[in-house]
Amino acid sequence: MKYNEILSAETISPQIAARLEELREARTFVQKCLKAAPEGKLRVATSKDAFRYYFVNGSNPNGKYIPKENIDIAKGIAQKDYYEASLKAINNEIEFLSTTYKKYSAIDSNLVYDQLKNGRKPLVTPMHLTDKEYAKFWSNVEYRKKGFAVNAPEFFTSKGLRVRSKSEVIIAEALYSMGIPFRYEFPISIRNLGYVHPDFFCLNLRTREEFIWEHFGMMDNLEYAAKNTEKIDMYAKSGYILGRKLIATFETSLNPINTKTVKTTAKQFLI
Repeated sequence: MKYNEILSAETISPQIAARLEELREARTFVQKCLKAAPEGKLRVATSKDAFRYYFVNGSNPNGKYIPKENIDIAKGIAQKDYYEASLKAINNEIEFLSTTYKKYSAIDSNLVYDQLKNGRKPLVTPMHLTDKEYAKFWSNVEYRKKGFAVNAPEFFTSKGLRVRSKSEVIIAEALYSMGIPFRYEFPISIRNLGYVHPDFFCLNLRTREEFIWEHFGMMDNLEYAAKNTEKIDMYAKSGYILGRKLIATFETSLNPINTKTVKTTAKQFLI
């Protein structure tokens, strides 16, 4: 069983809570709209492959025909009917999720391992890892790193990691400060390219989804830009699509990368 197949309790509970908040806001909106909704019911009939609308209000079940120039009457009633059905569904979902949230908070299967006696824990491999444990497990994966040329400039992060540019130092430091696990130049097999070493291989700890992060630092160099545009296309063919599983940052000599841009990008994909 893969560790990322089971979502942690700290992931599921906030999702339920967020959905409940969203539903309650939607309920308030729908209730407000229904107060201003028109009276009556709408009957829809078909005549020669066209729809005819009737306003039903009173004892006449067939209702009064609504001409095209008064179609807003039909729209108002149809919208009201939609809101009424939505309100019922919203209330049902709120009731279900509220009950689920309470039960889940009280009964968490992930606590079984935590409650084991100290003598038993070393003998057992748990089915789940907390976010902190998973980050450590993920970050400690061993892999063969790329080497550096003898005369290559030396750039180091605050944690002693050697990278290839000042821009990569900026990205690494931002990831450190945001608590985002990453592997530097982790080898990935890419269709038609073989094994490549993207700048950063990052983990969204909340979803446990992995992302490639490439920084393209010389985009005002036409040859460099053309080469890396092709590389982005090759990534896409292996499932690392720009904006989904592939993060990219760019800079030119006139527009260097900065920490604010890096953190904004990281928040969008990795938090």
